Amino acid sequence: MENENVSNHHSDGLNRSLSNRQIQMLAIGGVIGVGLFYGAATSVKLAGPGVLLDFVLCGILAAIVMRALGEMTVENPVAGSFSQYAGEFLGPQMGFLTSGMWWFYWVATVMSELAAIGILVQYWYPSFPAWLPGLIALLLFTFSNLLAVKIFGEIEYWFAVLKIIAVLAFMIFGALIIMTGMFNHGQAMGLTNLWINGGFLPHGWFGVLAAISLVVQAYSGIETLAVEAGESHNPGTTMRKAFKTVTVRISIFYIGSILIMLCAFPWSYLIAKNVSPYVLLFAKIGIPVAAGLVNLIIILSGLSSCNTGLYGGSRMLFGMASKGLYSAKFTKLNKNHVPHVAVWATAAMISFGIIITYLAPNNVYVWITSASAFASLWTWGVILISELAFRRRSNRENKTLKYPMPFWPTLPIIGLLMLAVALIAIATSPLTKISVYGGIAWLVLLWLYYKIKMKQNTKFVELNQIQVNEDN
Repeated sequence: MENENVSNHHSDGLNRSLSNRQIQMLAIGGVIGVGLFYGAATSVKLAGPGVLLDFVLCGILAAIVMRALGEMTVENPVAGSFSQYAGEFLGPQMGFLTSGMWWFYWVATVMSELAAIGILVQYWYPSFPAWLPGLIALLLFTFSNLLAVKIFGEIEYWFAVLKIIAVLAFMIFGALIIMTGMFNHGQAMGLTNLWINGGFLPHGWFGVLAAISLVVQAYSGIETLAVEAGESHNPGTTMRKAFKTVTVRISIFYIGSILIMLCAFPWSYLIAKNVSPYVLLFAKIGIPVAAGLVNLIIILSGLSSCNTGLYGGSRMLFGMASKGLYSAKFTKLNKNHVPHVAVWATAAMISFGIIITYLAPNNVYVWITSASAFASLWTWGVILISELAFRRRSNRENKTLKYPMPFWPTLPIIGLLMLAVALIAIATSPLTKISVYGGIAWLVLLWLYYKIKMKQNTKFVELNQIQVNEDN
């Protein structure tokens, strides 16, 4: 029994009790959120059916990033994950900046999810204040995150199961409508909706580029899988299995859902409705109760993504505070071995999204979702560059890796080129370029904080050294 306790607790105090099934569902839960169920219609508005290209290319990019991250995580599973790797291979400053950018990403993402939840509740109660459901949700998943991590993992597991059931049901019924005409007066839709309403690219290639930030954000969060390594049981084996399966599953869910959505409905019809395409499909097949149930599942999926986001953000604060880069208060654990101060601090920052939703309920989702895109691209870029440095060091040391990336260094270089294209697209789109400005501003603030913090630490060390010399 004593050995079990030792194996389940890491030297940093975190409890290694997340199982393989919980790890995989946490990763899926963090990615499949309102961005797929609700935000996809916003992407379609920008690109038309051409948004399918965005989902395919961003899926390939996400797979490359995850394969690079998997290589490093299997070798060294730690709570800070890619920020720790950046600090080790690219320098402490880069590790600090990456942790701060990723924390900002999750804060912004959870803000957008909460805003969308408020809009989804209005499906039943049109006059209900959009900010109130978000406030209630924030309180609920803050409490969830303060529980023992094993309980948190179990709650998130069942959230993710509900999401997967909703996605699979959507894909099955949508495929029946498209191929057989069932629920559509016997008229099979086929693939014609992809091009009959203004063509496959009704807004041209500019529309495809304009939608990239929203699609990148939809895939973002998958890297939380590596952060969970710090609290996973037997991380060497667990993480390898998780990395092999999660990326493929999410790509199938995303690309499959978007393809079916675009074939089952004219894209112009999708953007005219202020509800989720998932709800529209179940209303189309004549099951209004099911449509309401799906709307409830979408809301729960938003809660799930928020739950995972608060988890990831708080663990990043904890990991960097453990290195002395943030206040030591963030390392404090409650009786459940949860970094409760980091949880409360992250939740407090997210609460600003409730205020924004109150002030601008109609625009808040796109604003905040776009704002997180730059932070996501930064994180993915750092992961790829860190992997290149990690692999070069391993090659110099003739080290045999447990989970080496294939086609190295070609794949990480391709990934970096794709990220560069995505950044250019976001920076040149009138709708999303504000996210680049906001991201750069946050990056500058982090850099200034780091410089001030390091200067203070240097003075502290010098003063201690002077005191030691005087005592001698």
